[in-house]
Amino acid sequence: MPKVFSVSDFRRGLDTRRTALTAPAGSLRRLENALINPGGEVEKRLAFVQLASAAMPWTMTGQFNTLHVFGCPTAPVFSGLPVTSVSHNLASPGEAIVAYLDVETYSDSFYVVGLGASGRTYNWFNGALVLDVGGAMVTGTYARTYKTKMYRADGLYLRFSGVGDPAEQDPSDVAAPGAGFIHTAQNDPDAEPAVSMEVFYSNMAVFSRLATQIWKLDPDPANDELAQVLRVGTVAPQSVVQLYTGDVLFLSDSGVRSLKTATVTNVAGVSDVGAAIDLLLQPILRDTPELTAQARAVIQPAFGRYWLHVNGVIYVLSYFPAGDITAWSSFTPGFQVESFAVVGQRVVAQSTTGDLYFYGGASRAEYDSSRVTIRTPHLDNSAPTENKRIKSLDVMCEGAWSLKAGMLPNNVEAFELVANVNSNTFGLMSIPFAGYGTHFGFEMVHEAPGPALFAAIHVNLIEGYTK
Repeated sequence: MPKVFSVSDFRRGLDTRRTALTAPAGSLRRLENALINPGGEVEKRLAFVQLASAAMPWTMTGQFNTLHVFGCPTAPVFSGLPVTSVSHNLASPGEAIVAYLDVETYSDSFYVVGLGASGRTYNWFNGALVLDVGGAMVTGTYARTYKTKMYRADGLYLRFSGVGDPAEQDPSDVAAPGAGFIHTAQNDPDAEPAVSMEVFYSNMAVFSRLATQIWKLDPDPANDELAQVLRVGTVAPQSVVQLYTGDVLFLSDSGVRSLKTATVTNVAGVSDVGAAIDLLLQPILRDTPELTAQARAVIQPAFGRYWLHVNGVIYVLSYFPAGDITAWSSFTPGFQVESFAVVGQRVVAQSTTGDLYFYGGASRAEYDSSRVTIRTPHLDNSAPTENKRIKSLDVMCEGAWSLKAGMLPNNVEAFELVANVNSNTFGLMSIPFAGYGTHFGFEMVHEAPGPALFAAIHVNLIEGYTK
């Protein structure tokens, strides 16, 4: 009598922590160009549609429903976009700008950080170069608005502006008091140089490569206080993003990690939220540090997903606590990301070659023919030493899928085509198959225009003998 083995919940997502022969059902070995929805099913991603292009370098940020574009001495002008676009020209510092490191919004104004051809950094506010007390152009690599002041990472220092004026650097100014700096390395030797920061509940997390300092910052610098030091830092300043829960995600030397707070003690801790994809990221972290340093992250607003771009791949975290879903997947957009921006409910990506892409296109609902691949582990129905024969299969899907099966535990990369399906098979005859072995795995591939979904696969098994 056949028994039915079902995989109808993919809430574990992409997970490489265990081998293909020991990973649990519901986890996936590959999940490319797709994501896990709040119900634990696999959905195809939207298309990345190129809508504009301009010669590099330039940078951008989103504010409400407007895309703001910056360049020195002249910013590119875009027209015909599905959002309003405003260009901002930055004052020339006297040398060519080769890259932009950060853009931060302050009220209705913008603070921009750039890198000159000489290796020197420059900061602009409202298009003008920010000057120190002596009139020299200030330096800094990362900026963050917090409690009416602009904070910036500048080597061994965390510097901050006067209250209400990001350009004010004079601590003695009475109109905009509060400017100054914190020597982070004097508080902890591993906390140098400061490279990034993010609001962490009621505090500020200041990141270096090897450590993170948790600071209680106040408009009055006399009230600034170091609350905690954590022995983990970030390898990529632009990977640091606050999740909607208040936790902070970032790329560390060991993979994607999260700053969390204990509800009772209110003390910060670190979780291994990215452990499921560590084996994918660690070779890149180890062998190509220059690529990981350029990692970029964004929170996709429609569902609060964390996107992390590393070396041409976007790793996506779908996090839905109510459904007990913490699932990773990956996108291959076909270009290298220079920066992300969120404009309204849209994610906009700038490529390293100056192309401007809108996720979902102008309508936010466009799809392409990108190849979606779903691969399960090789499963054993809780009997790894028992031979089994697959009599037939049923699937629940939407869109055109190629269903492949593999039953060679000594070659988990070998799959053979079983059927091409366009919808669920419940109202049809089951898909016949004559596989035999101790383990069985499946690979589903979609490569057609339009949306697609894969929800379940049901295996009709005839159990054999124990080896």
